[in-house]
Amino acid sequence: MPKVGMQKIRKPQLIEATISAINEYGFSGATVSIIGKKANVSPAIINHYFGGKSGLFDETMKSLIAEFFQVLKHELNKSENTTAHARVMAIVKASFSQSQTHPQVVKAWIGFWASSMHTESLFRLQRVYSKRLQTTLVVELKKELEIDHARNVASTVCALIDGMWLRGSLDGGINKAVTMQQIQYYLDLVMRHNHTLHLQ
Repeated sequence: MPKVGMQKIRKPQLIEATISAINEYGFSGATVSIIGKKANVSPAIINHYFGGKSGLFDETMKSLIAEFFQVLKHELNKSENTTAHARVMAIVKASFSQSQTHPQVVKAWIGFWASSMHTESLFRLQRVYSKRLQTTLVVELKKELEIDHARNVASTVCALIDGMWLRGSLDGGINKAVTMQQIQYYLDLVMRHNHTLHLQ
């Protein structure tokens, strides 16, 4: 957590510089010196306010997570008063929004995911992100499904989002239309089967 006194204008600059440095040099190569030069800030200031590279990485991941949930909120607001199915797809759409699939952001997310297995603070942030996304899906799905079924479907949708996102990223680009279509197909099957059971 940054110490009190860091100018609000400097924090976004440093986060942007961190993402840019990860894009150019990789997660391990994005040093405090490189990030500082990109943000026109001395390494000493980064060390003072963020406790070094790890603290700055934590803040950058928090920023990416916050941005994602802002996009998600916007998509859910747009789909207000629609079906649970439509609102789940709004959540999926947010996961593949432009802000989440920009090449620089993709590299940053991949770096954070990989490092979260070895860094406790990043692991906690990843868990918060995953649990919040899962909960958001369950809230919508339980409107049409039994709670246990809703949780299982939410878990599968999360896995599909992560899998499609990672696979597309490693293949050089995410085909959003195809990805949305494939997840839509899974949801169609789930909802159709649930409707059939209720008719029996």
